[in-house]
Amino acid sequence: MKLMSGRPVRVLLVEDDPAHHALMLSWLKTEGYQVNAFHNGLEAQQHLTDNWADLAILDWDIPGVSGDKLLQKIRGRSQSTMPVLFQTVHSAESDIVRILDAGADDYLVKPFDREVLLARVRALLRRFGSSNVQGRKMMIEDSVLDQQARSLVTPGGEAHRLGTKEFDILWHLASHLGAVVLRQDLMSVVWGWDAAVQSRSVDMYVSRVRNNLKSAGVDWTVQSVYATGYRLTLRPDSSPTDAPPDSLAARK
Repeated sequence: MKLMSGRPVRVLLVEDDPAHHALMLSWLKTEGYQVNAFHNGLEAQQHLTDNWADLAILDWDIPGVSGDKLLQKIRGRSQSTMPVLFQTVHSAESDIVRILDAGADDYLVKPFDREVLLARVRALLRRFGSSNVQGRKMMIEDSVLDQQARSLVTPGGEAHRLGTKEFDILWHLASHLGAVVLRQDLMSVVWGWDAAVQSRSVDMYVSRVRNNLKSAGVDWTVQSVYATGYRLTLRPDSSPTDAPPDSLAARK
């Protein structure tokens, strides 16, 4: 797989289990990705000193430097611009929330098959690429959603940065202001794959969007529509003034 510039997509893979390492490396290379693969977190960290990647796939329990510590290093240098996919045996919701809060963009619970991994990688690369290309802004009341910075700028000029998925959810709901957005559509747009079997993820992220809005002091409400989806509502006389025609919603 190549970027718009024509160069191959560079993937950083860190996995200490020899069999799983070899399998994932084979899957990624067969798809045309340029892979730098490591069994040790410290080796990967040293590699990142002079090299970079378009996407990272990290394991949690790795020798040298743990996956979450390596994620901190990546986020410290890239300022959250590199998509990071965690693959782990940890399936407890508290563990998943912890790693997402630490800056991961997505996760896979082992074991998983080839097509699921490659679909997640493609989805992350689409989101990452579209955020760089679009760079749109949407004005709602006196606040602004800045797609490039993934932030909500309130009337006083304060920028409240949101996580990748939280921002994508809010952007999509705002693009359909006042209308009900189906759960399946929201999941397809934000995750880029059919996630019906993990629908609880949507509820968790919508809850975090609500907390973001409350923290920012914005009087917007994300309503749950029973057995259907969600709707973003403002005051009755409010409406978005610049919904981009080529947004993720428009391309759906």
